Amino acid sequence: MKIFYSILVLIALNFSTGLIAQENCTYEYDPSQTSLEWTAFKFTEKTGVKGKFDSIKVTGKQKDKSKFGAVKSIQFQIDSSTVNSGVPDRDGKIKKFFFGSVKGNGKISGSFSDISAGETGTAKLNLRFGNAKTTAPVNFVWKEDVLEVTGTVDVVALGLQSGLSKLNAECNDLHKGSDGVSKLWPTVDVKVVSTLKKVCK
Repeated sequence: MKIFYSILVLIALNFSTGLIAQENCTYEYDPSQTSLEWTAFKFTEKTGVKGKFDSIKVTGKQKDKSKFGAVKSIQFQIDSSTVNSGVPDRDGKIKKFFFGSVKGNGKISGSFSDISAGETGTAKLNLRFGNAKTTAPVNFVWKEDVLEVTGTVDVVALGLQSGLSKLNAECNDLHKGSDGVSKLWPTVDVKVVSTLKKVCK
């Protein structure tokens, strides 16, 4: 009986040790597993046009023992000249008439603040382009090691009212819907999906 009890104790100790080892993990932001998708809208009926940016530079703390800690201090910089809607001609017009309406280096910088705790919650997306700054509320959800952030940005608040007008004028006929009205909406939906790198010892 004592031998049997001793075996059970050893099994229990090995099992608990294994659990502790599994919990000794670190999480790290992985740029190769991160995407930023935007959806702009045209026509009165608000038809979406999707795209992305090919260049996003991330700075700040990107590694932590918790997945929350690995991303909460991240700052990023988007090169607006790398806008990619999948249509080269349209991308050229977006660069020239939309982003090109703002003087500066063409970089959009950003960070997150007021991040609520938990697997789902809210945060503030802080953006700057040229001399304009704006803050937009975003929602986030964790699906194990995958973070998904969604929100809507008002480009007028980001100093792009002139760019919006110039781009719509340049693409006037292309932005006419079934009612014959040319319209380019001032709001853009954004979606970030990032799979963190998890390393356990």
